[in-house]
Amino acid sequence: MKQHTKTYGLMTAVAMIVGIVIGSGIYFRADDILTYTGGDLGLGLLVLIIGASCIIFGSLSLSELSQRTDASGGVSSYYEAFISPRIAAAIGFFQTFVYFPSITAIVSWVAAIYTFLALGVNADFRSQIWLAAGYIVLFTALNLLSRKLAGHFQSLSTIVKMIPLILVALAGIFWTQPQPEIPAEFAVQPVRAVGWGWITALLPLAFSYDGWTIVVSIAPELRDAKRNLPRALILGPIVILLTYLLFFYGLTRLLGASFIMSTGDSAIQYAMNTLLGERLGNLLLVIIIISVLGVTNGILLGGMRLPQALAERGWIRSQRLARIHPSYQVSIASSLLYAGISLSWLVAHYFIQSHNLLQGRDISEISIVFNYLCLILLYIAVFQLFRKRVVQNTLTGFVAPILASIGSLLLLIGSLIASPYYVLIFLVFCLSSCLIGYVLYRE
Repeated sequence: MKQHTKTYGLMTAVAMIVGIVIGSGIYFRADDILTYTGGDLGLGLLVLIIGASCIIFGSLSLSELSQRTDASGGVSSYYEAFISPRIAAAIGFFQTFVYFPSITAIVSWVAAIYTFLALGVNADFRSQIWLAAGYIVLFTALNLLSRKLAGHFQSLSTIVKMIPLILVALAGIFWTQPQPEIPAEFAVQPVRAVGWGWITALLPLAFSYDGWTIVVSIAPELRDAKRNLPRALILGPIVILLTYLLFFYGLTRLLGASFIMSTGDSAIQYAMNTLLGERLGNLLLVIIIISVLGVTNGILLGGMRLPQALAERGWIRSQRLARIHPSYQVSIASSLLYAGISLSWLVAHYFIQSHNLLQGRDISEISIVFNYLCLILLYIAVFQLFRKRVVQNTLTGFVAPILASIGSLLLLIGSLIASPYYVLIFLVFCLSSCLIGYVLYRE
């Protein structure tokens, strides 16, 4: 079989992690975090740190596995190499057909929403879905026809999306002006004590930290992968955590906790208008569009390679999926299949939201918590390698797997407290998809 061409470097891998994780979520999660923590800045920062533990310590743990294999298939290749091919097939099926494409559908829809807002168009839900489908098709074509151009767009979108976050962070640190008055049209939300209720803030935060493992799927096309992939897995999450902490601190210093809780998602717009004026502040919408499209591009860049990797191993019986095109250096059938799955999830999202089947929740929540629970198996594998002295580093082999597992379990606890009924349904659905992958593997 034709080998992959080494196209991507360290910066693309780091940009892929940062670009996927930092989307629109962080711009509009500050009010949610403060609401759950009662406006306590210290607890808000603690929530961000706990949420980041899932990727900081998770990536430190996976960096040990990435040094020992650069096989195709993303994280499922780690399950295959260090746990069991059967488990790998089950989880690989879940990630390929449920986890990544459902997130692709949601972030494409979010990009469509902000596109219409920037254009001043009051679009209905159906129009948003059509534009989201267009974005999926557009970026599938971009990644299929020009991998280098897609990689450059990923790096550019990452740089652009960091600008307002850094601006708010720096301004807040050095801000000396009095905090603004809450506009009259908003009900005032005072700072209050919430007890242990702050732990439920981890659920809305989960989406803002998700998707980082997709970078593993480009390992066969990464130059010096066994060196650069561990570096990317360490550098990317550190950049994300520092950015989130500084932005959250800066925004709270600029506006005040009560102002942010009262104005909700509009708080970031008030902050940008305060710093740049109303005209330049409106550029935030354009930046958010680029930011979310960077997430869409990054997930497609990695996700379209997953069906090919499953077929290459024989977990899906298809020579067409396994075949890599000599010119495009990706499997055309795999790329089109992944795009089709993402579009199918977009249709499902339209049907579910139109009939309010999940009581206001979206399809991305189906798989995020389950995916973090699956990663615990890899953390255990790293810990076992440490016990056998295969891994010598105490931080990455002992401390990181334990803390990453605790972070994943806290996410599960927070989600169960917030919505036990729907979370249990989501977990059963995801487990069912794993069982399908397991059955296909056996046959």
